[in-house]
Amino acid sequence: MGFTYVNVTVRGMKASKDVKMLVDTGSTYIVLNPETIKELGLLETPYTANLLLADRRKIRAKLFLAEVEVKRRRGPAFVAELNVPTHLLGVHALGTVGFKVNPRTGKLEEISPEGGYLL
Repeated sequence: MGFTYVNVTVRGMKASKDVKMLVDTGSTYIVLNPETIKELGLLETPYTANLLLADRRKIRAKLFLAEVEVKRRRGPAFVAELNVPTHLLGVHALGTVGFKVNPRTGKLEEISPEGGYLL
């Protein structure tokens, strides 16, 4: 088993950007740093999330809303704001656009049709 990286187009109110993300099957949300969130003009929600980090620390993060596109499939996704060295693609966003990671191959596999998501 290795690392799986995916090219994701993230769209906000100001701009869109192609971002290379590490698929994190232990993460629920997309995780972007504050600079990228500001650059894209992501829509801030009134919500926060309690996150458990890999080093077992618990933090609270603001949640934003973006449109994401993976392999020509689009859908809405929550984005958690956190200073990270690598942007993360969580399983909720990945499932929203109808994919999962095959742990044996590290490749994305379709699990549902595009547009089959609920927010």
